[in-house]
Amino acid sequence: MSHGFREFLRALEDAGELQRVKKAVDPRHLSALMAQASQATFFEQIAGYPDWRVAGALVSTRRRLAIAMGCSEAAIATRFEESIRQPIEPTLVDRAPCQDVVLTGNDVDLTRVPIPMMHVKDGGPYISATLVVSKDPEYGRNVGSYRLMYRTPRETGIDLVSPSDMRVYYQRALDRGRPLEIAVAIGVHPFELLAASYKAPIDVDELAVAGGLHGAPVELVRCRTVDLEVPAHAELVLEGELLPIGWTADEGPFGEFSHITGEVKWNPIFRIRAITHRRDPIFYVLQMPWENDWLAAPVIEAAGLQALRVASVQPVAIRAPVGGCCYWTLVASIKKRPGEGKNALLALLSVAEVKLAIVTDDDIDIDDPDQLDWAMTFRVQADQDVLIVSGARGKHIDPSVRAAAMGKGGLPTTAKLGIDATIPEGVPRSHYERLRYFAKDAVRLEDYR
Repeated sequence: MSHGFREFLRALEDAGELQRVKKAVDPRHLSALMAQASQATFFEQIAGYPDWRVAGALVSTRRRLAIAMGCSEAAIATRFEESIRQPIEPTLVDRAPCQDVVLTGNDVDLTRVPIPMMHVKDGGPYISATLVVSKDPEYGRNVGSYRLMYRTPRETGIDLVSPSDMRVYYQRALDRGRPLEIAVAIGVHPFELLAASYKAPIDVDELAVAGGLHGAPVELVRCRTVDLEVPAHAELVLEGELLPIGWTADEGPFGEFSHITGEVKWNPIFRIRAITHRRDPIFYVLQMPWENDWLAAPVIEAAGLQALRVASVQPVAIRAPVGGCCYWTLVASIKKRPGEGKNALLALLSVAEVKLAIVTDDDIDIDDPDQLDWAMTFRVQADQDVLIVSGARGKHIDPSVRAAAMGKGGLPTTAKLGIDATIPEGVPRSHYERLRYFAKDAVRLEDYR
């Protein structure tokens, strides 16, 4: 497979989007330095960790995400949507770089890894760039991304409060009084992280989705201490189990991808049995909030496109704007037939935790906020074109859902808002003809200077 983590770093450098830092850096300062850089950052020396290097802020802009996906910025959503229609099953290999070094027993020690402090008020150092693999006897393999808060050399917290397939797997194991084995891969290509973010049906293997993005099978290797497989070219792997204690351990606070310092949550504990890594490992720090935001964008946008097409609405363009953290808001323009403004809103509001959807006609450039405001000003009557849906699925890191009042393990709900900014039914399109300057194409100002 030609698209690995290190190949992606080279692609960023070739595009002038990677800055190398040669001077030794205290791991506590990594996140602060990344936040000051205009490019992705690669730290060649980490103070106190002579065997490690660190990379971060790799997809903190839509341009860098487009480099990862090998397409233009405008084509990100369609590129993702096309790829998930053509999954490619992973393959198993016998030997892998991610197991050059294997640490078990008393050698398992997270303090060997340069885990950074990321934000003021964080509950501890965090591992943010995770690809977490689990299995269920009925549903099979699942891949997701869940942050890990350092607790002890062999234990972390794990953020498992939101609805997810792995939460289902853990609850099923918990009901039997058993731990859930997991393996955490760090330092994989963004394709794997995008696949992990995809809201796939529970019986779909996200690593096959990643294969579709690569255009080739993802190579996997069997873990040493758990019955799971991980990407063979990962930089670092943590093997272990979620303890059967439920949502009982304090985890957080953490600087969330909502750009907010989150609250303390109750979560399970991850106990580590083995650490494996490359001989010359690179630790990947997924820099919050921008990397998380931009990794969400193609997933949410593609889900919106799919929802529109299932609803028999023809999309023209779609955006998950960064102001909504590329997650909570969807804006789409459509080729509208009668009634389809409302149908489009219902489709978009069905996507994950999207809580605001705006639909316009195809004459509006949805990337231009002034055009979007103009459409909402002159094409919307609030009593006819605004939809409100109560009691829909919410997400804990939205403070407005008041999740802290729910107690341990509770799942919040939210209200959703839809705005139909298409031309109202019965109003001729000619009533929205834009003004044009007389003789604009016949004269040039330059000729009068």
